[in-house]
Amino acid sequence: MGSGEEDRLNKKIVFDPEFKLDRICWVLDTACPVCSEPLEVVFDEHPTEIEILETEQIPCDDCLGRAGKDDVMDAVIKELFDRQPPDRK
Repeated sequence: MGSGEEDRLNKKIVFDPEFKLDRICWVLDTACPVCSEPLEVVFDEHPTEIEILETEQIPCDDCLGRAGKDDVMDAVIKELFDRQPPDRK
């Protein structure tokens, strides 16, 4: 994983309203690819590089609602399939 990703991925204590408990999770600081609004994405387990790349392509809820979820998700899926996997050395 690149050092930029390591800087944006941190362990944090997050309140889970479903269980009414605090949990220790991995939180990725990223931004919406459409409006550039800052986002925090919570992972239960340490995410892989691919999971981070996929997450960075998903717009925020406001952008999904404005553009029509099907159109935006189709564009995101197309982008993910068209992208070449990173070279592993």
